[in-house]
Order: sequence, then structure tokens, then C-alpha cells
Amino acid sequence: MWKNKSKIFVMASVALLVMAANGCKSMGQQEKTQVKLCQRVQNILQKPAPADWQPSNINRTAYLDMVERIVRTAAPWVDDNGAVIDPVVKYEHGQTSPRFASTCAVAIYFGRCTEFKEKLYKVMDHCCYALTQPDAVNRSPNFWMRELVTAYNCLKNIAPAERLAKWKELLSRVEPEKNYKYVSNKPEDLANFHNWVVYSSAGESMRQSAGINSVHNGIWGNKYFDKYVEHQLWRFNEYGMYRDPLDPITYDITTRLQYETALFDGYNGKWKDVLQKNLDEAMYATLLFMAPTGEVPFGGRSSQFYFQEGIVSALCELAARRFKDSDPKLAGAFKRQAHLAARSSARGILRNDGKLFHLKNFFDPATKHGCDYYGHYSVYTLFAGSVYSLAALYADDTIAEAPAVSEIGGFGFGLTKNFYKLFCNHSGNYLEFDLKPNPKHDANGLGRILLKGQPWGLLPSLPFAEKNLGYQINPEFKPNEYPASVAPQWLDKKGNICRLAAWDENVVRYHEVAPGVWEVVYDMGDTVVTYQADITRPGRLVLQMSVAGEAKDPAMIVPVLESDGMNTPVLALHGSGFTAVMQGKTLTCQSNGKAAEISETAVNRTGIYKLVKIPFNGNTLTLDLAVK
Repeated sequence: MWKNKSKIFVMASVALLVMAANGCKSMGQQEKTQVKLCQRVQNILQKPAPADWQPSNINRTAYLDMVERIVRTAAPWVDDNGAVIDPVVKYEHGQTSPRFASTCAVAIYFGRCTEFKEKLYKVMDHCCYALTQPDAVNRSPNFWMRELVTAYNCLKNIAPAERLAKWKELLSRVEPEKNYKYVSNKPEDLANFHNWVVYSSAGESMRQSAGINSVHNGIWGNKYFDKYVEHQLWRFNEYGMYRDPLDPITYDITTRLQYETALFDGYNGKWKDVLQKNLDEAMYATLLFMAPTGEVPFGGRSSQFYFQEGIVSALCELAARRFKDSDPKLAGAFKRQAHLAARSSARGILRNDGKLFHLKNFFDPATKHGCDYYGHYSVYTLFAGSVYSLAALYADDTIAEAPAVSEIGGFGFGLTKNFYKLFCNHSGNYLEFDLKPNPKHDANGLGRILLKGQPWGLLPSLPFAEKNLGYQINPEFKPNEYPASVAPQWLDKKGNICRLAAWDENVVRYHEVAPGVWEVVYDMGDTVVTYQADITRPGRLVLQMSVAGEAKDPAMIVPVLESDGMNTPVLALHGSGFTAVMQGKTLTCQSNGKAAEISETAVNRTGIYKLVKIPFNGNTLTLDLAVK
């Protein structure tokens, strides 16, 4: 799918992007998609706020509370040499140490954790020296400079002058095309690089903005940025979202944040306008794909970590600043979305029991449950600290909250040419359909159900991928034998079990049949599966399902949480439905199908789930799910 792109293709793509206009102004034919997105957001913001809407009373302090908790948790991981040692794997991993540096520096900048100054200085000594060494290329070096420049900027008026001079001198020795990974002078190589070079480009631009000049003759700073970013511009989709290979949602938002940091710190080079246009456009998409409870969508690798919401908080704080004067209501919506994202992270980071989780489950981090094979506890805990630190630096608390697009609801947003997701949002309810999954991480069909008032994770927050998972699971759990989601299975004419969740082709069409009622059709040729999802009432989903074609004995699979490491809902079957009780809430499922049964279990990043199987009566089935 990711073929070599020629220099001509890249430059043609850039030329088209440069022609685009900003905002919601009148645009040409090639820009109609962007006009619609901008206008859709404005139309939603004209609707009344939900009746129960209240200000969050969140400000920069909320970000700093999480930053401080992370710093205090991680401080004991710093060894005598200034390296941050992961408490689970027992070694320094990748960019862990510079992420401690930036997180701790921001905390100290705002008057928190000041007793850790000397510890931080030792970490800075270690990182600035290590990045200049020949083996730096083996240490995830592309991610380091942005973190270290952020720390350096925060410590300019705090650290001793001789320490600052030492760090500046060391960082001036870094030769990007010797110390970083993924460097080349070949256009075909440059076009195939992806998020790593965006990270390093942002760091180099920020390095120049901070006055840390190179002592070498090779390209660095904004020249490095211009060279490598030129060949990244083709990766922006029609909404300005960044396409890392296989379209993981996380690598859209995290890569956009790197561009944003460079622009915020002063990048004013030849790609400024085209980047700003794409970044502004993508922020409209961000407002449309976020859940009303503040969570980032699932989709691909590095999913379900708390740093995702920290990234969105930082992005939305910057967007709020941009629209502060020109569009206060839009600025307020971005401010509110930043706060919703932060509030959703508190359950893992700001816990009364003092524990800290980097992933959206509550298993002991030593189990590595849900972690990508590179997603170690230290590096992604500190990444949450790093991006919430940026949110704190970017926050302008003079901007008042206004209702977020995700809270107002009453819309759907589909990504059909790439990313392959459909988001349905109405009355505080939220659905995410996968339209073409990455089979090592997700599965086809309805993958996320968030009903208003529903305890998070009781119904799936992401699907259940095939047994050859792209992430780790608790060794006590049995790997999945097949993919699963809230989706039907059936028998083909030979008697073989077929599952919608196992399809990995984009065979979907959808439309809104009435306000808040969405029809999603998966047409697989000999079998057609149709969802009609009614989310018009708060805390309720009515699913009308049909399986047509060469399919026999269809049955609906509804995964219900068994354990996320802390919560163990009480599940009871009742005829053709069930109840599940968790955190004082009761989820009721009623249907017109045959007797429900628990077929087996499945695991995803959240935990282990029981698969409730409800056979159809014929080829149709109605499910009524409600939370009270």
C-alpha cells in the first residue's frame, strides 16, 4: 500500500496544498471537502448546549496535577548516572530519559517538584551527552531533541548558568544526519520515511528557535526541517490528518503535535503556510471524531494509552489560542475539548490509591497487558507527562469554555478513503464502526459503544483482534481464536462459521436515515450485514440487525466486560437478553432473538470480556441496550 513516491509526485502534492485557502472562505472545486468540514463544525456549534451542560472548572492546574503525579512516580526510576530505568523491564528504553527531562522541567517551571532539580540536572547531563555519541542512532534519537529543547527552555532562568552552557554546548554537537535514524538524500527514501522524521524535524526547528546552533557544517535546524518535511506533505489526507503506514489514529495526532510545537516555537520557513492550513483543517476533524467523554478513537497501534488524550489536550489548547480573537465560540469549544480529554485521563493518572496506569486498564503494569511491544511502562507514562506538560505550557486560561462539538452531538463523521472509521454521535452517546481494520489490532463492525452514563469499558471501547495480536496480553489470558466486535456471525452454505469481525476489506456504505439513526451496510457479496443504530435517547442504543444472502443461523455477539484488572461486573442472562451491573450502573440488553448464552471469552487492551451470543429469529434481530 505504501509505494515509493517520486520527487515529482511529492512536489505536485505540495503545489496543490499551497493553493488551498484558509478557514471557511469560498474555495475551488478541490477544496469542497474542507469547506464542508469547517462549515459542519460551525453548524453544530450553533445548536444549543446539552441541558445538563456545566463548566468543567478545569484549567492549567489539572494538567500540572497529572504532570506532578507522573514526575513523583518516575523520580525513583532515575539511576546514579541520570538514566531513567523502566521499573518493569529494568533497563533504559528509547526516549524514556528525555521525556522525564521535559516533564520534570515543566513541573519545576510552574513551581512543582522543585526538590527534584538536581535529579533533573543529572538527567539532562546524561541525555545531552548521550545524544552526541556514535551509538545515539540506536537509542530512538529522533524523539530526543524536542523533549530536551522543551526542558532547556523551561530551565533557562532556573538552572545554574554553567549547567545551561554545558547542555547548550552538548546539543550544538548533534549532527542530525549522523545522530538520527532515517536520513537520506534519495527522494524515494525521503518519501517513505514517516513519523520519526517529523519528530526529529520538529526538534531541530525548536533547537534553532532556542538559539542552540550547530557547530557542524551538515544541515540542521530549519534547513533539516525543510528538507525532510517536504517529503512528508503527501501524507496529509483530505482533512489534514497525517497518515502513518496503516493509518493508526495515534500517529495522526502525535505527528500533528510535532508540527504544531515547531510552529509555536517560531518556525517560519517555506512550509509554514501549507502546514498551518493542514493543521487547522485537521483540528476540525479532531472535534468531530472525539468521544463526548473525552477519549481518542481506537484504531491501529499505540491505542488506548493515556498519552493520547494528553496529545489532544495540547492540540486543542493551541487551537483555542488561534481562534481566541477571531471566533470565541470555536476557541471555547477547543478549550472545552482539551479539558474533557484531560478529565478522562484522571481515572488512570490521578487516582486516590496512588497507583498510576499508562494504559486504559487496571492490571499490574508488570503483566504488560495491552502494551505494544515497544510501549513500555516508563516511556509511555512519561510521554503522557510530556504532552500534558505541553498542554500546560500552551494553556491560556483567559479563554472561556463553550460546549464541545462532541458534547452537542447530532452528527456522524466518516473516514472512507483512509483510516476507515465511522463515528456516530447523538444525545451523549457515541459509536465507532471499523470499516477496514488493521487485523493485528482491531476488527470489523461496531467496535466501540459509549452510552451516556455507561461505566467506561463495560461495553467494548475497541474490538478484539485476531490471535496474532500486535500487542501483549496478560499471560493468564488465552489469546483470541478469532476476531470479535459487536457484530454477527453465521454459517455459510458449507456449514462454516463466518464472522463480520474477521472481514478486512472496505465493503461498507452508510447514511443517516433519520436524525440520530444510522444505517451501516457491510456488503460482502454473498452476504450483506446491515446495522440500523438508533442513539437518539441518552444512555440507550437500539440496534436493528439483518443478515441477508447465503447465510444461515445468524447470531449476534455482544462482548461484556469480565475484568479490567479492577472492575468485575456482575453479568446475568435473562432469556434473549442480559443485565450487567458495574459501578452502581445497570446495563440492560433486551432482544427479540432466541435464548442468550455465553459462548467464550475474548481479550483486548481493556481486559477480558465474555462474549454473549444471541441467535436471530430468522435473519433479523433487534437489540435494545440501555444504561440506568
